[in-house]
Amino acid sequence: MLIHGSEHPRHSKTFASILASFTSEDEGLMLISNQDAKATDFTPSNLFLHKFRDICWDWFSFSKNNFQKARWDWCKFKNNLWENVSQGDLENKFKCPPIKGFLPWKPDVILCVSPHEGHTKYQLIPWAIKQEIPVISVDHGCPLVVFPFGDYRGSMMGCNANAVWGEFAAKINSKQGANRELQIITGSPTLDDIPAKIKLGKRELRKRVGAKPNSKMVLLMTTHREPLKTHCDNIFNEICKKLKFDDNIEIHVKPHPVESRTNTIIKFDKGIKVHEQDVDLHALIGASDIIISPATSVIVPALAMNIPFVNLLDPNSGIEDSHLYLPLIELLGETIGDVSEIDEWIKNPPKFDAERIVEIFKKVGYKSDGKNGKRIFDLCKWASLGKPIEQWKDRIE
Repeated sequence: MLIHGSEHPRHSKTFASILASFTSEDEGLMLISNQDAKATDFTPSNLFLHKFRDICWDWFSFSKNNFQKARWDWCKFKNNLWENVSQGDLENKFKCPPIKGFLPWKPDVILCVSPHEGHTKYQLIPWAIKQEIPVISVDHGCPLVVFPFGDYRGSMMGCNANAVWGEFAAKINSKQGANRELQIITGSPTLDDIPAKIKLGKRELRKRVGAKPNSKMVLLMTTHREPLKTHCDNIFNEICKKLKFDDNIEIHVKPHPVESRTNTIIKFDKGIKVHEQDVDLHALIGASDIIISPATSVIVPALAMNIPFVNLLDPNSGIEDSHLYLPLIELLGETIGDVSEIDEWIKNPPKFDAERIVEIFKKVGYKSDGKNGKRIFDLCKWASLGKPIEQWKDRIE
């Protein structure tokens, strides 16, 4: 099994619990990842070169292989441990042009997380198709709305199956055009640390994220896509103005990673703690008394940890395509606040019936028992045996 760990360092969390799922009985496992990836590895900075690359790919299925051995890390699972190895030390048994070298064996299955970009899209998957090697992708987020910019979710990108967060995400991807039978519900491995976070308790989580133990913690989570970004930023500014003199309330901000990379985070007053990087997202969510954010993937761990959530996806906002929010809002129902309830929810964060929260969570997040990584590995083993992927069943207890 070859695991392509992507070219985004932030994707490492996707694989963490999967890599911890193997036992001493498992062998023939290899991980490659590019922790030194640059933006130009995905998209040429020059507009002309960008267009030229797209034409070459769309018309001739050709893209230059920019793989550089020195920039990629290799790990091999041996004796129940992951150990770093050099590509040059591998046995030269199976030629693999995407890595400009050889693998010690022909993979029975390949697992990846970003089939829509970079080395995975242009080199690895086309090669795997020619070699008749099944490719499983892990959905890199939880789609909850059929956005126009989400067309890429309608393509399987040549993968044989896509491991998704829950039933609702599977439906969204299929509405974008993907084969519903090949959207396999495994839950997200990124949620596998949640049981441990819940066990730690709110007081310990607050200590870890640098929050005061006795204040009310309000977490603002931003987005990078316009026009929703401006809509949300305006609301965040109003909230900060109202609350900045309230000593009993502490505001924390978690910007979207794209905003951090593009330096487009709005300016906040010094008294507001902005977590741009090096923060445990689920610790931040679990430490909060209330979260105010568009209902994107972040609502799933919030539901799992039963944190009150105000959704800024407002069908009445006048934003283009805002009517597309309605199916999600109907699913979430009254357990999620809306824009008109922000002030009241900050003053008195509501508590809802735990069974109702669990019912909604199952639809968007499936399970948060710490075993989603094992489910994905089990799916990969199923595919490696040549069995019909759509017939896989969750056997993890």
